[in-house]
Amino acid sequence: MKKLLTFLMVSVMMLMFALPVSAGSRDGMSPALREKLDTFFSNFAEARVGSFVINNEIPMDTFVNFGVQHNIINRKYDLVNVNEGYWGVKKEAVEDAVYKYFGRRINAVSTQQYKLTNNLYLVPKGSGEGLVFAQIAEWHENGTDIFTGVVNVYSTSSGFTGNVHGTPAEWQNLEPQDIPNLIERYNFTATRSPSDPDRYVLVDWLEVK
Repeated sequence: MKKLLTFLMVSVMMLMFALPVSAGSRDGMSPALREKLDTFFSNFAEARVGSFVINNEIPMDTFVNFGVQHNIINRKYDLVNVNEGYWGVKKEAVEDAVYKYFGRRINAVSTQQYKLTNNLYLVPKGSGEGLVFAQIAEWHENGTDIFTGVVNVYSTSSGFTGNVHGTPAEWQNLEPQDIPNLIERYNFTATRSPSDPDRYVLVDWLEVK
């Protein structure tokens, strides 16, 4: 009987270790996965993308505004210096950003916020704004390349020099005068990019009220 119990205990332990494990909470992820997901979701947070259910039902304005903001924030090297007052964001660059992060091919047009002129979106040059970034809080894999979870969105000053992948405790210790504030939380669904299986695209994005 004792040998049987020992055998059963060993078998259960082996089965537990053999089962696939979803990353789950932030603490259960590898640093590399955390940083990769933080960076991916920060693209939507910093562009202030609002809630949507299915990305093929997003209004064109949302796609274009995201593409323009993404380029202004992350691709300054590719902007056109139109004059002292305006940057120009290339129409093609906007379309590429939408495909990269949403997996959708669009023909970008003018929006209420940004007018398209000669294949450029003109954006006023401005001083630095506050920093907005995201951190993955939960990440669940269901085995079919569909991923769900929760993202925290933080805001802080443009002069923040801390680690955007850090913890509130680390921020408190290093920069107590400039601690990022949690401003929003989003539930999301993501899937593999149609062009690169090592990347993700956002399918839905719903603010947690």
